[in-house]
Amino acid sequence: MRHQRYSVEMESVDPQHVLALTAIVQQMINESGDPVGFDAQAWTTRWIQRPLPALGGALPAEYMVTPEGRELVERVVWSMQAGAYQ
Repeated sequence: MRHQRYSVEMESVDPQHVLALTAIVQQMINESGDPVGFDAQAWTTRWIQRPLPALGGALPAEYMVTPEGRELVERVVWSMQAGAYQ
């Protein structure tokens, strides 16, 4: 299944969706890393605005405007815990 990507400005990404993704990142850090001093919200906000090879060079933010796209971005984040994507 091919997911639609959209050209979006960061302001068009629903803050609630960013917070939900931030919660996943924080959970991963709590389970796998050293959470002391790690700012999950700042990291997530920067990460969704950077091109990602796992998304064909697209920005994760471009996918966060649809439920299917958000699910794909979440899967990419969870894959990072296993070392599959960076």
